[in-house]
Amino acid sequence: MSRSRNSARWAELRRVAFASAATAALAAVGAAAAPSALAAQALDSATVAGMRWRTVGPATFMGRLSDVVGIPSPSKTVFVAAAAGGIWKSTNNGTTWRPVFDDKNVISMGMLAIAPSDTQQVWAGTGEPNSRNSIDPGGGVYKSTDGGITWKLMGLEKTEAVGRIAVHPTNPNVVFVAALGATWRANPERGLYRTRDGGANWELVKFVSDKAGFVDVAIHPKNPDIVFATSWERRRTPYSLFSGGPGSALWKSTDGGTTWTEVKGGGFPSGFKGRMSLDINAANPNIMYMMVEAAENSTGPIVGERSPKLNGLWKSADGGATWTQMNNINVRPFYYSQVRSDPTNPDRVYFSSTQLQLSEDGGKTSRDIAQAVHVDDHGIWIDPKDPKRWFLANDGGVAITYDAGGTFQQLQNLPIAQFYEVAYDMSVPYNICGGAQDNGTWCGPSRLRNPLTSSGYWFTIAGGDGFYAAMDPSDPNIVYGESQGGNVSRVNLKTGERYPFQKPNWQPTYRAWEDSIAIVRGDPLKPATKAQTAAIAALRVQQQRDSSELSLRYNWNSPFFISPHNPSVIYFAGNKVLKSTKRGEELRIISPDLSKQLSAKLDTALRLTGGITLDATGAETYGTVVALEESPARAGLLYAGTDDGNVWKSSNDGATWENLAPRIPGLPNGGEVYVTRIEASHFDTNTVYVAFDNHRWGDFKPYLYVSRDGGKTFSSLVNNLPVGGPGDYLHVVREDPTNPDVLYVGTSLSVYASIDRGATWSKFAANLPSVPVYDLQVHPRDRELIAATHGRGFWIVDVAPLQQMAKTVAAKPVHLFAPKTAFQWGEVPLRGASGNGNAHAFFATRNPAYGASISYRITQAGSPARISIVNALGDTISTITGPGGVGLHTVTWNYGLTVRPRPRTLSPSERRDSVLRAVRMPAVFDSLTKAKYDSASLAMARQLLTPQTGNFQFGGGGGGGGGGSGRVPAGCERPMTQWETWCERPAELLPTAARGMAAAPAGGEDPRAQAQRLQAAARDPKVRRVFDLIGLYPSGGGGGRGFGGFGGGGSASTGDYAVVLRIGNTVEKQMLRVENVGAAGGSGFGFFEELDELERR
Repeated sequence: MSRSRNSARWAELRRVAFASAATAALAAVGAAAAPSALAAQALDSATVAGMRWRTVGPATFMGRLSDVVGIPSPSKTVFVAAAAGGIWKSTNNGTTWRPVFDDKNVISMGMLAIAPSDTQQVWAGTGEPNSRNSIDPGGGVYKSTDGGITWKLMGLEKTEAVGRIAVHPTNPNVVFVAALGATWRANPERGLYRTRDGGANWELVKFVSDKAGFVDVAIHPKNPDIVFATSWERRRTPYSLFSGGPGSALWKSTDGGTTWTEVKGGGFPSGFKGRMSLDINAANPNIMYMMVEAAENSTGPIVGERSPKLNGLWKSADGGATWTQMNNINVRPFYYSQVRSDPTNPDRVYFSSTQLQLSEDGGKTSRDIAQAVHVDDHGIWIDPKDPKRWFLANDGGVAITYDAGGTFQQLQNLPIAQFYEVAYDMSVPYNICGGAQDNGTWCGPSRLRNPLTSSGYWFTIAGGDGFYAAMDPSDPNIVYGESQGGNVSRVNLKTGERYPFQKPNWQPTYRAWEDSIAIVRGDPLKPATKAQTAAIAALRVQQQRDSSELSLRYNWNSPFFISPHNPSVIYFAGNKVLKSTKRGEELRIISPDLSKQLSAKLDTALRLTGGITLDATGAETYGTVVALEESPARAGLLYAGTDDGNVWKSSNDGATWENLAPRIPGLPNGGEVYVTRIEASHFDTNTVYVAFDNHRWGDFKPYLYVSRDGGKTFSSLVNNLPVGGPGDYLHVVREDPTNPDVLYVGTSLSVYASIDRGATWSKFAANLPSVPVYDLQVHPRDRELIAATHGRGFWIVDVAPLQQMAKTVAAKPVHLFAPKTAFQWGEVPLRGASGNGNAHAFFATRNPAYGASISYRITQAGSPARISIVNALGDTISTITGPGGVGLHTVTWNYGLTVRPRPRTLSPSERRDSVLRAVRMPAVFDSLTKAKYDSASLAMARQLLTPQTGNFQFGGGGGGGGGGSGRVPAGCERPMTQWETWCERPAELLPTAARGMAAAPAGGEDPRAQAQRLQAAARDPKVRRVFDLIGLYPSGGGGGRGFGGFGGGGSASTGDYAVVLRIGNTVEKQMLRVENVGAAGGSGFGFFEELDELERR
């Protein structure tokens, strides 16, 4: 197919998808009201509770951890603190995990500590101390007294970042907190705190300045009156990091932390210092190690160096009196700086570098350890009872060694990915791609027919720090991935072809001018004439000007996207906007420099950032476009926002640009504020939404604006969005593509939705843990909201009901929402899992029930709901029973037919089985009951031989929750939120077949899970004996019912069906469209193929 035909096909696909979804939504809400006439309308909590988020992971690469701690052997308990994904606990060395911190109003995690004398007491300091530019602020210190299951805020809310917590070795009420303090501004709440009553009261026992907090503290293991701590002065701005200053020092107390003395002399660095971490050896506390960042000068300005001479591992053999530098290895101290010595061998010491280092001679020599494990290590916990067993926390999650670093187990079962952006395609089911912090760009399915999606379905298309992704809507094989600094590639998944974007470069132009200069100069061995000198000077000016025009800056997270009007068109931005009409090839500049061109800040960002240790990696590149948008309603209507506060509009595809920022009222910091997202309306070319993020200046409030007159004026839409918390600033705003009244925003803590164009906002987070939400996308066909979270992977929620909410709907006692088109599809082969059991370290996410989703809302509790599916001939082909309580409910029709649409003549075998079923079966059951035959076996045989109607209820009261049967659900060893059932020893639970002997639950069980349970039960000898006596078997006869009784009349085919909802005397009707896009082959693989066939029946 030609590219022009592809473009036309894409335009038609989008038109149909948007039009069909919009028609259904707007039919329910009525014509869109004018903004001035739209009355405020809030979502009620019962409705929100019915739209439950689900995660799709992945956990293949996990994500960044801040810390790891454990309980000494023989315990196998360990905790990890995810940088932005809360706290997770394992009681089996990481084989399984449970989240335990999902409901707090803060999610950025700092350090953990377990009280040595009472391991039920666990402390958590919030706020990550590793000062990269994407970290979130913390909100205090928490304590658990039940082994980390529940947590209580103990204060210190304004400290914002915690560098270390140390608990007294014998008195758990004595705790020190090294409060690093605010990352983006000065604050007086930083310092070293102590409690002597378990956190009821806190003393600020050492304060240095409002710019220097504490980053580490360690208690002498044999004399707890001796305490060491390190202070760190560091400053962050949107364009720089500066580590070091007079506030950084090593401190010692000999009276349990009441008074402190700075450690000086004895060979310890006397100049300005930066970040320092410390370790006191447990076996010999006179042996101390430190990771030191230090300059040579103590006066005058700090001049950064790539590898300062005094950086590295330092050692004291006399309890801190004297110090010796052991090496110069300390690569990025602001980001990773930890040292830990073997608790039984003081000469064996581990310390951070890009690759973890090990020295076995006290630091004299060292080598890489933890090879083939993710780099950038932030935490090490060594079991003091078994020092060969230790845990390593890094940017790729947690790795475990049981042989002191000889080999490692890299777990893949923590879904804590830090995604920046998300993209989707138009496949059935659709796929998603997104870029994750330090873990590349990954793609995978939004759902499967199979009950579970294993990690084997996920694959990576780009490396580095992953950011934006794009998926060609006209060709599912074409995807785009990006790593830091605007390094974008187009990948053909079918052929493996990769095309890296060739960004405009100043060097070819410079060389071309150099050729012209050489021609004018002529013979270089002869003196230049005055005319030549003048001509060359003029050419040099032109050379400099033209070359600088092509010297572009790219943000660490550079935006690019596929035009919604033509999949061949790509827009991309550095400090200028670029365009390609050939899927990323032949990029050309279509804008001037759109930044404010703040030259001093640009120079700092590009050359001088880092402080004592230079770290000009590009992460602070400033003066760049960070938000880029084309109007879905009009091709060539472009918007661009910069990290220094400009908001630009071009109405002619980049020919001219107009700066709208001066028209936006109330912007902080003189307007120099990060433009985090621009969202052009799908419906109105004059409407545009702009979200700003000012947290990099220490301001955590949300800033959200709308213009409804093409950018002439702007007004705030913050209204009742939360303010005052540590995670209230915005990352994204989206307009729903089917209903202009519906808006979504992602904050650094949650998701909020509005059904009145931003007049009122409601938290929209049922089953979504607290987590930064960096991006949101609404799939136009499947009507699902997709969230790229920066700490818990991808999450998805069905928003079809929300798209149809209106005052008229809210006022009705019962309302049946227009169902979205339901798709039937085949399945790719099973990946990344065994069909015969995968044990318990195996990670997989549960898929929604396969079938058509039907949602309804009730405002007054009544009788259970009865949902009928009616075909075009007026036959009721399926019936489902649903909840009748207040709220929004979703049930799933699995396409099964209760009866065949029209009677047919039975075959001889069917007539035989009909007689046996009607005459012999009741007699056998009656006789066996009187003989006191095993009741569970009788019940199961009856269920198998007289199956129900073949339709399964899902989501009563919550759009996806269980049916309240009391059984332990499958996968209970890997809960995705703290609200899900968790089982510590799943291998000891009743096996599936034994559980199947009990009466089947009324609802909430996945069709395949039920099929598997029934299949196992049918093999039970006691159940088989009943079959033999009757002469009937579930695998044959019986009017075509087949095993498990999933229908009896086959499966619905493509077509339109009526959905009739009856609750008491109320009747509601809607139309449902079913489309088969290749379901005939079932799941297509072994065991799941069999289960799929069972469900189809």
